[in-house]
Amino acid sequence: MNKSEAIRKLYQQGKSVSEIAKTLGLSYQRVYNTLRRSGLLPKAQTPSSEAYRRFIDGLEIRSVELREVHARLERKPEGGLHLEAQMDPFGPEEIPGGFAAGLRLALTFRDAQGAFGGLELRMAALYTSPVFPEEGLFQIFRERNLPLNLWPYLRLHVDFLTGQMGLPRLVLPVFKA
Repeated sequence: MNKSEAIRKLYQQGKSVSEIAKTLGLSYQRVYNTLRRSGLLPKAQTPSSEAYRRFIDGLEIRSVELREVHARLERKPEGGLHLEAQMDPFGPEEIPGGFAAGLRLALTFRDAQGAFGGLELRMAALYTSPVFPEEGLFQIFRERNLPLNLWPYLRLHVDFLTGQMGLPRLVLPVFKA
């Protein structure tokens, strides 16, 4: 039985998305997406602004973790530099007393000759929360709050790492939601 089949079987046995993720050692998002694609989950409802406010009011950042770093410099740049960036959220992962969620930031450095290097960072915030954010809440959270919580940490690491790579220090712009 493959993972998708196991996810569907456990869901049909009455397990929640969080329970399935924990049982199979998968991310909440992976389980949720598998169940949505198979048509087993109802469409996520957008929470009311009051429900979202209550969720945010009960939320605290416990810690921030740098989970993964990849840096590569294949050659020294020639001429003008160009940057391509991609940012993807991940999570939520259930942890005792709350949840973890984060961002993956991938930067590709280019010059007139093409790509010459890049950075990839995965940064997670561990939140204390009385409520685990199901898909509707997390969809809003990952667009509004998660980037604002983690962007300063990503900026710090990008600035430091580009300097260590012998490149001009790159200060990422202010995040504007």
